Amino acid sequence: MAKTEAVYVVEPLHPRRAEGLVGHARAWAAFSASLRTGRMPHAWLLVGPRGVGKATFAYKAAVEILTKGGGAPGRLDPSNQSILRRVAAGSHGDLLAVERDLDGGDTQGIPVAAVRDLRKYFGLTSAEAGWRVAIVDALDDLSIHGVNALLKVVEEPPPRALLFLLAHRAGAVPATIRSRCRRLPFAGLAPGECVQVLERLLPDQSPVERSGLAHLANGAPGLAFAFAEADALALFGEITGLCRTLPALDVPAAHAFSERFARRPGSERFSTFAAMFKIWVYRAAIRIVAGDSAVGADIVDGEGETQRQYSTAAGLAGVLSLWNDVGRIADAAIHAHLDRKQAVLDVLFASRRQARGV
Repeated sequence: MAKTEAVYVVEPLHPRRAEGLVGHARAWAAFSASLRTGRMPHAWLLVGPRGVGKATFAYKAAVEILTKGGGAPGRLDPSNQSILRRVAAGSHGDLLAVERDLDGGDTQGIPVAAVRDLRKYFGLTSAEAGWRVAIVDALDDLSIHGVNALLKVVEEPPPRALLFLLAHRAGAVPATIRSRCRRLPFAGLAPGECVQVLERLLPDQSPVERSGLAHLANGAPGLAFAFAEADALALFGEITGLCRTLPALDVPAAHAFSERFARRPGSERFSTFAAMFKIWVYRAAIRIVAGDSAVGADIVDGEGETQRQYSTAAGLAGVLSLWNDVGRIADAAIHAHLDRKQAVLDVLFASRRQARGV
């Protein structure tokens, strides 16, 4: 059972403005070693879940290349402040970012024209550093035409050109591109590291809330920020409360809860509900397979007790079936524009059915 894929556009503070890199020490050591020895591949493939810090890593690595630096991750040398300021402003002449135009409302993907501009960009003389660097964020957002245009750049890189290609899913990377890159795997941060990032991103949240968000997002600070914006932690708590009485579902409470998703603004809220419910079921399944220690601290009060109670009633087969039920119901509601209120009720009744073993 794969963990749920986030349905959020993660854009808390643009990664090029991040003050430092938290975590990912092994990936940074690999990059620094290549820079130090002069054995720099022309393309790096950064693969890992959405929101874990791949783009932040790419921008910090770009600054190191543009300053011919290296060394430990974190805050960079003060002598690099001029380059840092221009990178943060998106105005450095030797750094190009190819990404979705979220400010312009484009959430559909990266235009193929933007990828084709990479060839023109790499054909120009370096503005100042001797290197030309590009960051493609992310391969998941490319059409087949965009992938083909990118392949031409990866196949025929000019001298002193460096590409950072980001991918949220390994399956989104065609073998023709993967074979021409050095791969760096990224995973979620440790809870303490994630909380450290959230202290900067979410200063108004309490320590308990930041810790809950870090666990909810599985160590992905960008995703945790998106969850905070969507008030997902409170929604996760409500889901836990509704599941607490199963298999005896509180039907009036379920109807009152689902009513909030009936109105048009509830469409986006429904995506949050579906993501939270899948995370809840995922954590319940992990408790069965690997025990409470594999799940970590409760995200909300009573979560562990409620999931253990549900798992005892439904069994592993029932929990896995519920995972499939939630995915099927949510996909139908989102892609076929079905009634969100009814979809929420369908999920809750499916939970009751699995707990009853029928």
